[in-house]
Amino acid sequence: MTRALAASFLTMTALVGVALAIALAVGVPHPVVIERAAAAAFGLLGLGAGSIALSAAVESYQPARRPPKSETEPVDSSVASFVALERSLRFGVSTAGDFYAHVRPRLMTITSARLAERGVALSDKERALDLLGADCYALVDPAADPPADRFEPGVALSRVRQLVGVLEMLGGQR
Repeated sequence: MTRALAASFLTMTALVGVALAIALAVGVPHPVVIERAAAAAFGLLGLGAGSIALSAAVESYQPARRPPKSETEPVDSSVASFVALERSLRFGVSTAGDFYAHVRPRLMTITSARLAERGVALSDKERALDLLGADCYALVDPAADPPADRFEPGVALSRVRQLVGVLEMLGGQR
């Protein structure tokens, strides 16, 4: 506590004490009034002490130093995109609703592009099923309905890896 705060606390204590002594010296007529005066004096003393403590805390407060932006956020847009994809995958594994809303659209875009290289549309179910297999196509089926319970466990990461493996094989077989 700084000297100024200590001095203001002592001054307030002295003033409350003097006010209480004057009230008692004047001869307040009833004991209940004396009790109320004492309670009011101690209440004011408590409020004063609290406000002094609060002002001391505010004076000594120093906000936490935030690291420069370059330390926390990726600079390169491809790195930022990779970080966003990683987050989406984490959420997609946790719940079916997150997979459907965040991971599936990205996988559909990638799969559509890879199939288009072979002249196949993702909506052409027969030809896409032949190239991808039933398990992989089920992850990106454009006709698939949203999950009935969006909080049920998401798609296992091994199934996403399987799809990525199939897409890589399709890319290498040009």
